[in-house]
Amino acid sequence: MKIISMPWLALLAIIHSIWLSPVGAEAQTQTVTVTVSNDNLSADLAPGFLGLSYESSMLLPKEGRYYFDAKDQALVKLFHTLGIKSLRVGANAVDDPRIPVPQEPDIDQLFNFARAAEVKVIYSFRLKNGDPAEAARLARYIYEQDADRLDCFAVGNEPNFFAVKSYESFYAQWRPEYDAILKAVPQAMFDGPSANPDYALHLARDIFGDGHLAMASDHYYFLGSGRAAETNAPASRVRFLSNRLHADYEKQYATLGVKLAAQKVPYRIDEMNSCYNGGAFGSSDTFAAALWALDCTHWWAAHHILGVNYHTGELVGRDGRFGPPNYAAFLRQADGQGFAMRPQGYAYLAFTQGAHGKSLPVAIQSATNFNFNAYAYQDADHSYYLTLINKCQGETSAAANVSLQLPPDSGSGTWQRMDLGQENADIAAKTGIHLGGVEVDSQGNWAGHWRDLAPGGAASLAVQVAAGSAAILHFTPAK
Repeated sequence: MKIISMPWLALLAIIHSIWLSPVGAEAQTQTVTVTVSNDNLSADLAPGFLGLSYESSMLLPKEGRYYFDAKDQALVKLFHTLGIKSLRVGANAVDDPRIPVPQEPDIDQLFNFARAAEVKVIYSFRLKNGDPAEAARLARYIYEQDADRLDCFAVGNEPNFFAVKSYESFYAQWRPEYDAILKAVPQAMFDGPSANPDYALHLARDIFGDGHLAMASDHYYFLGSGRAAETNAPASRVRFLSNRLHADYEKQYATLGVKLAAQKVPYRIDEMNSCYNGGAFGSSDTFAAALWALDCTHWWAAHHILGVNYHTGELVGRDGRFGPPNYAAFLRQADGQGFAMRPQGYAYLAFTQGAHGKSLPVAIQSATNFNFNAYAYQDADHSYYLTLINKCQGETSAAANVSLQLPPDSGSGTWQRMDLGQENADIAAKTGIHLGGVEVDSQGNWAGHWRDLAPGGAASLAVQVAAGSAAILHFTPAK
């Protein structure tokens, strides 16, 4: 795409940088031009785009208490506040012989919670040494009791890693459960294979024509091994914030997303996070991960996939056992009363504030290797939302002086702004994170606010975004 320079907007950036800058902005700055266009081809963000993924073991009671409890107002509120719309249960625990298969009382608790939280459920059955008859029985129960909150069924998790080394051998194990569930529930829809791109393409080829594949799916942990990342946490945080990751996203999208789109097969990443094996201490649990996840979520949303489910929970599969994840969105407090927000949870909250309507093309002009990204949406009321992410950090960190231009037909209107930041501008911090000037409390409440920008009015704007922070802008056209 050809980038057109706009020097008069750059001048506005200099003039207004003082009154539009957050407190404590860096003396060093980089000039950035962001141009939003409307190609009239973009699709609306999928209504269930943002999701979480949990181990199926989270459905089982612990000391007589269920995690997914419709009466747990703090957890229900957190799902609402963060904008979570999809809940996938499965992961390593679904195929682990040490973990009992959830039964009807456990399923009732899950779906009652799903109603309270207003989420749709992707429900997984055991594949490794699985029982097609039991899967069919439970699928029928779910469909008869909970069809209103069921998205689809899945069978197994990452089968390419447990003695199923070819698609053919996987399909030979998977198909009997698929057939048994369909016999019990003729209307059943499936997510599959929750494995690698090769398996996903083959499964789409084999069953999409049957009309029962709701989505093809795969899993990604773009930052590699959690244990490897822990050997040098500062270097890992740099990797989290590098735009070089976009090349990895592009590669994976070309490998699977483009091919599925050509076949009109819906595509979802039903399990994703930064580092596998529970994430990396010192990077997956820091503010750097929040900026990474915000950027990553917007990148995939801009490519019009069905959605992403970030893996989380009190315990996840890691290092051959189950333990607390470093990449958790939130964890229950030690006293059992409410939840402690973790940095990455703020990425989901920020995404929800800035992703409305259809995603729009954005052209960015900035210095080479300046880790800045921008994403734009237009809502049904013709207002615009933009998220500007300055991932620059370290000794070479610089604020971004951003000159922003909306499409020519945007007219005049009013601008508002909300910032995602850490109180000490520290990407290694694990606390002190806020959006709209406010943290999320232990009960899931958040009272962040937009602030009006002056002078506003035009479809162009000059703003400054501090290093290691993000800004969400909202433009409302004049009536």
